[in-house]
Amino acid sequence: MFKEFQFPVFINEALLKLQFQKPTSIQERVIPLVLQGKNVIGKSETGTGKTHAFLLPLLSKVQSQKKVQICIVVPTRELAMQIYEETLKITGCANDFIDVRVYVGGTDRDNEIERLNKSQPDVVIGTIGKIKDLAIQQNALQIHTAEAIVIDEADMVFANSEMEDMDNVFAKFSPQVQILAFSATFSEPILQFLHKYFGKLEVIDLSKKNISKANIVHYFIPTKNKNKDELLKDLLTNMQPYLALIFANTKVKVDEIANYLADNNYRVGKLTGDLEARTRKQMLRRIKEGEFQFVVATDIAARGIDIAGVSHVINYELPNDLEYYVHRTGRTARADFSGFAISFYDFDDDRYLDLLEQKGLKCRYRSLKNGELLPTKERNARSKRVIREAIYEQKAHASTPLPKKIKPAYRKKRNEIIQKKIRKAKREFVSEIYRKRSQKQGE
Repeated sequence: MFKEFQFPVFINEALLKLQFQKPTSIQERVIPLVLQGKNVIGKSETGTGKTHAFLLPLLSKVQSQKKVQICIVVPTRELAMQIYEETLKITGCANDFIDVRVYVGGTDRDNEIERLNKSQPDVVIGTIGKIKDLAIQQNALQIHTAEAIVIDEADMVFANSEMEDMDNVFAKFSPQVQILAFSATFSEPILQFLHKYFGKLEVIDLSKKNISKANIVHYFIPTKNKNKDELLKDLLTNMQPYLALIFANTKVKVDEIANYLADNNYRVGKLTGDLEARTRKQMLRRIKEGEFQFVVATDIAARGIDIAGVSHVINYELPNDLEYYVHRTGRTARADFSGFAISFYDFDDDRYLDLLEQKGLKCRYRSLKNGELLPTKERNARSKRVIREAIYEQKAHASTPLPKKIKPAYRKKRNEIIQKKIRKAKREFVSEIYRKRSQKQGE
C-alpha cells in the first residue's frame, strides 16, 4: 500500500483524488529507491504506471523555492504535456505553490525567457532541444540547481537527439544530481552515456521475457501481393473498435491511408511528426473526446502519448525494428483490458516473423475474406510449400534442356514437359507422406 512510503499529507491527498489504491509493480520497486536518493534505470512495458513511479517520490521532496529542483526530459511535446498535466494534479494538493513549467517547441520563446529572467520554476518538463536552447544558448533556464533528472522514454530521447546535445545539457547538471531513466529498452550506447555521467545505477527490470502482454491477441494477415488499401478496407468492414490505431512507417504513407479512409467515409484522425503544435493539440483533444474511431499515425508521433481506450492496433506496415512492434502493440490492452494487434505481412517478412516467434510471441495467422479473419495454415507450413515447389520447378527446368533446333511452339511444349515433371514430383511427395503414415500405423 502507498502508506508504507510515508508520503507527506499532500501526496496522500493527491492519491485519493487520483483514486490510486495500491502501487503497481514498478512503483513498488522504484519509489523506495527514489526516496533513498538512488540512481535508477527502470525497464518496463508501457502502461505500467512508471510516470507516477517517479512523480510521486520526487514531488514529495519538492518545496516552493523558485529554483529548479526537478528536470524531466522527454522525447515529444505530447508526452511533456501529458506529464505536465499529471504533475499539476499532484502539486495542486500542496499547501504552497509549486511552480511547474513545460518547455517544448512551438511556444512563445521570448515570453518564456522573460518569465525565466524574473523567476525560475521548481519543476521543469521539456524536450532536450528546448532545454538546450533555454539553458545553454540563452542561459535563461538554470538547470544546474536540479537535484533530480528524469529521462522518460529514454530510447526515444536518445534516438531523436544528437549525442553532442545530450552531452552539452547533462554537463550543466551537478555531479551529485540524482538520475532516473525509464524505457522499455536500453541500448548499450545509452547505458554507457548514463554510466559516464552518473556512475552506479540501480536497474529495475520488469520487462517480460515474452515480447508482449498476455492480454493482447496478435493476428497476422498475408497480403499475397494484393492492394493493401483494399485489404484494410475489407478488414475494417466488420470491425467495431472502440479506438483503432493504424500504423505506417512514413508520413507520406500515413497521409495516403488517411485520405483513402476519408474517401471511403471513415472518420479518421491523423498523427504525424510534422503537425504544428496547435494542430497536434487539437487532434489529441478530438481523439480523447471520441470523435474518431480510427487514427493513422507514425511511430514518432504516437510514442509517449497516452491515448485511453485503444482496443485495436493495426500495422499497415510492420515497423523496421522489432522494438517498435512492442511499442506499437503496447498501445492496446492497458490495465486489465484485452486488445488486438493485427498486422499485414509480405513474403519478404518471413525472417521478421521468425524473430518475433523466437522472442515468444504467439502469432495467429489468418486469411481475410469479406471482413472476417479465417484460420489458415501456419506461415511456416506455407513457406515450406513455396520453397518445395520452387525446388521442384528448378529441378524440372534443369532436367529439360532446350532443343538443339528451335521449332515453332517449342516454348509451349517445353513448358508442358516441365509442368508434367512438377506434378509428378508433387504426387511422389504426397505418396511418400501416406506411405510413412501407413508404416507408423502398422508398427
